[in-house]
Formats: sequence, structure tokens, C-alpha cells
Amino acid sequence: MEDLFKGSLPEGEECDLHIYIFPHLNEFLTIDVREPSPVVHLLDTGIVFGEKFYTALEQEFGSVARQGNSFTISHLINLPLRMEEIIRDLSMSFILEEIGVDPDDEESVPSVVVFVISGGALGLHSDKLIEGVRHLLQNSKEELPDHDWGNVLSRLVEQENSALQTINQTELSEAFSGDFHDYFTLWENRN
Repeated sequence: MEDLFKGSLPEGEECDLHIYIFPHLNEFLTIDVREPSPVVHLLDTGIVFGEKFYTALEQEFGSVARQGNSFTISHLINLPLRMEEIIRDLSMSFILEEIGVDPDDEESVPSVVVFVISGGALGLHSDKLIEGVRHLLQNSKEELPDHDWGNVLSRLVEQENSALQTINQTELSEAFSGDFHDYFTLWENRN
């Protein structure tokens, strides 16, 4: 699984699986372009990352945390990085399983590109992203199902944008009321 996250493809080759993640939504999109007609999935995070996922995550965390070695401090310092790797690997495994790919069969695991649609890129590049998806799906040799996936992606972009605006307004409101610790005034004593 680690091979999915290292290096880049040889020049001229494209990724087999495109994943579009919206951090503040409960849906994300995958497009598998290995077949003549791309296979598109709109997935629900509550289904993909359910109880089975969290149980596996807890087991992995516990195992890594207790591994320890003769350099305890070094081991503890490196735990956040190891935890990030575990989350990334397990998440990808569960996504692949949900779309029908066996993550343990190295021959069937596609090359993957993950787009995290949030922040500044959301506003500046969302039109390019949507056009890119439409172009990707237009290259299909067969007709796609009834969905206009470009419109689905547009809806997700709008919802993510709205969620971010709500979060920003809430954080700003909390900052002015003194309830939010990421913002502080010059006259506020934090000690």
C-alpha cells in the first residue's frame, strides 16, 4: 500500500483512480479510468469509514504505540508521523475495498491520485477541476449512466465552499467573543 504514496508515474502515463475528497462533507467521488468507460462512485464516508474501519485503526494505533524500542523518546516523537501513515494506508484500503478492488492483490491495485478540495484551491481552481472531470469522462468510449458527474462535482464543490464559509464565520465569531484559542487580541494575557 505504501507504493501508492511514493513517487510519480512515468511521463505520459495517467493515474488509474482519481479520488476527490471534500474534508467538510460526508461524500466523496472516485473515478476509475482503467476500463474503456470510466467507473464513477459517489461514496458516503459513514459507510466507507464505519465501525470496522475504526476498529482496525484502533488496533493499528495500539500496536504501533506499544512497539517501542530502546529509544523510547525517539519512538514517541515519531508516533504522529506513524499514525498519519496508518490513517492514510487504512483509509486507502477501505476506499479500494468499497469500489471492489482488493488492496491485498498488488496486481489489481490501481495508481491513485487524490485531490483534496478545500481552502484556497476550492475558490481559485474549482472551475478547472470540474472541467477536468468532464473531460476525463468525455474520453469514455461508452455511454455513462444517467448521472452528469460534472454537476455532481459542482454540487460537492458548492457544498464544501458553504461549509467552509460557515466554519470561518463561526471561528471569527468565537474569536471576538474570546472563546476560540486560535485567535487572540494583543491585550489578551495567555499565561
